[in-house]
Amino acid sequence: MRKAADECLLCRINAATKTNSHILPRFISTGFLGAKGVPRKGYLLNGKNELTSKPKTAQDSPKEDHILCDECEAYFSILETASAPSFKFWQAKIAAGEFKEITIKPFLKLVQLNSPEPTVMRLLVYSMFWRASISSTETFNSYKLDPELEESLRNNLLEFKALTMGDLDAHVKAKEIILHPYASMTSGSFKDETANVLAAINAENPASLHVDKFGFYIFKADKDVAGNFMADFTNVKTSDNQIMVVSEQIWYSVMVKRPLEMAAEQAKKNLANPK
Repeated sequence: MRKAADECLLCRINAATKTNSHILPRFISTGFLGAKGVPRKGYLLNGKNELTSKPKTAQDSPKEDHILCDECEAYFSILETASAPSFKFWQAKIAAGEFKEITIKPFLKLVQLNSPEPTVMRLLVYSMFWRASISSTETFNSYKLDPELEESLRNNLLEFKALTMGDLDAHVKAKEIILHPYASMTSGSFKDETANVLAAINAENPASLHVDKFGFYIFKADKDVAGNFMADFTNVKTSDNQIMVVSEQIWYSVMVKRPLEMAAEQAKKNLANPK
């Protein structure tokens, strides 16, 4: 177990004194637990004991102590504050003419964002994958990115580290980020907003994260995107800033049903071959 005196896993300079650091941004990772002002409850699925014991309950998305210093935690908060409106209000921004929505097929649309700055959004996505990979919480302790990708994400995040939005803007204008293509996905509507999941299942290439109403995928390099079904909708270039919007049916099948099936399949394997 990490201690306050251990070094911050991001900057590797300051002491990791921060407690209760959310691994995934709270503004997009707690909606499935229920509405604000009422008792919240979700279930933790780990692919280990679903068939033999009652699932553990949770009232918040995963948090961890002593992985970050106060400065690095504040930096991630700046990224989250800048990006939150685009995730939370993308539909209202389309209606207001701020974002552009393009219909690709009846079950697939593409939303082009004009805020935050594309590099800021990319840094937020990098931070989610990096935090999930270095976390030792029960939800993420088996989720490990390719070491080269994990270290590249850390270096990029550290290169743009800022303690104010003004400093972050200055870094974005002056520096170039190393591009790891990523894709974001959501649905235009949900039959049951409390039926979504937090899941870190695939750490391969592309790695994926299921974060309540949003799904994220990250590739190591441009060449890895070719031939993937998301190729035309992935944020490859520095200027790319877009989100795929799929139908309720596709969302439920890919982003909810399949993770639950995979957890059950893993639990069966563990039950048949206990360590």
